Order: sequence, then C-alpha cells, then structure tokens
Amino acid sequence: MNYYKNKTILITGAFGGFGKHFINQLIESGANVVLSDVAAPPISQVVKKPHLEKQIIATITADLSTAEGCEYLYEACKKASPHLDIIIHNAGILFTGRFVDIPLKINEKIMRINLLSVMRLNSLFLPDLLQRQSGHLIYVSSVAGYVATPYGAAYSTSKFGMRGFAMAVHGEVKKQGIKTSIVYPFWSKTPIMKKQVFGNPEMSTMPNFFASEPEYVIRHALRSAARGKLHIRPGFFSKLMWHAVRLMPVIAKQRFMKQELIQD
Repeated sequence: MNYYKNKTILITGAFGGFGKHFINQLIESGANVVLSDVAAPPISQVVKKPHLEKQIIATITADLSTAEGCEYLYEACKKASPHLDIIIHNAGILFTGRFVDIPLKINEKIMRINLLSVMRLNSLFLPDLLQRQSGHLIYVSSVAGYVATPYGAAYSTSKFGMRGFAMAVHGEVKKQGIKTSIVYPFWSKTPIMKKQVFGNPEMSTMPNFFASEPEYVIRHALRSAARGKLHIRPGFFSKLMWHAVRLMPVIAKQRFMKQELIQD
C-alpha cells in the first residue's frame, strides 16, 4: 500500500485489537506512526517485525475520556513530529446491558471516549491539516453506527454520532484537501468483545461464521481508504446490514461471542 509510505500517522487506541493490526500493517507499508492509548505494553509484544520498530516515532499515554488527555496528546504529538498526515480515530470502549442497568457514569464515559474525544482531537488537529491543505481522517465506527443495537444503547449512540460527525466535517473540509474514510466493522474477534455485562440481558451466542478476523478488517479498511472511499464496509455482513437499513429500520440483537474466538 504505497499510499501510506513515508506518511506520519496517529493511531488512537493503538494497543487494542484493531490498533495492533493498524500498527503492523502501516509500518510494513512504510508509514511512520505515533501511538496513543490509555496504557502501553512493551513494543516488542506488539510489533511482529522488530526491525520496523524504528518507524514508531512516539508512544503517548493519554486518557482520551478527558479534555486534558486530548490536549496532552495533541501537544505531545506536536513535539514528536512537526505534522501529521493521517489521524486514525480508533479508540473505543463497549459495555453491554439494559440502558437502565448500566450506571450513567459508564454510559457517559462511552460517549466521552467514542465520540467526544474524536470531536476534541479534530478541533485540535484540523487547523494544522487545513493550513497545509492535505490530510486524511479515518474513523473506526461500527455496524452499530447504522444499526441500532439493544443492550448497547450508549455504544450504538456514540457510533451513530461518530458517523454523523465524520460526514458533516467531511462536507466542510473535502474541498480543502482533507480526505475522510469511515470504517464499519461487523462483530470482530477483538478484546472489546470481552466487555463487562451489566444485569442479565437476554443475549444469545453468536455463530462462529459471523465474526470477522481483525487482520482482514484492517487490511480492507486501509486499502479502501487509500483509494479514497468514504464509507468502508469490510466483509459480507457489514455490507448486508448497510443495504438492509436502506429498505427498513433494523434493530440488531446484541450477542455474546465465544471466548475462544477472541484474539488478545
């Protein structure tokens, strides 16, 4: 993927399930990356090809649930690299249960990380991109961003909001050289599926064939973004649900994933 060669890319939520695949696929494509997460493991546990570790410009620990954490990430990025070419809004959390069973402070934290941090970071980084008249914003949303998901009300709301925000900002910046891509993964075998469950929601086990491989999801996402696609639907079920909601409103059942399917 030559599109990413020599570009400087910020990845939020860099050490989660999708984040690790973003790291490895981007540095293998010749990108230089700035990594951010609320905690960071040793890089040797993340990077598959040790000789590519030099392409990691900085690892920044920041709590994106707060305005101060977002501002800290921006200032640290400015010190690590004079400019960014691409921002991948990948950070996200998920809890499940009936809305009334999940403490309000937990639902608010979901909104702060999944949506409000994206708005805060764009407000900080976009002026730099607009000044250079170039850049690319990649948002990792979800099928839950266009299909309502009971027992995940705050998560679905945050992803609906991300989609609307990304499209609105795209309308403002596309003529100024800023590209936008929104990725809508279906259920995928990532640690986010080991979410905490509140109460006793009526959830069934997901059939194995529903779950996507995260490596495939990210490869599809990066290739599609490199081609300039706005809406990226990796996999059959993501595409199926995208078209289904155009025919009628869809409310999808929340499901458990077998623990042995989930990749750390």
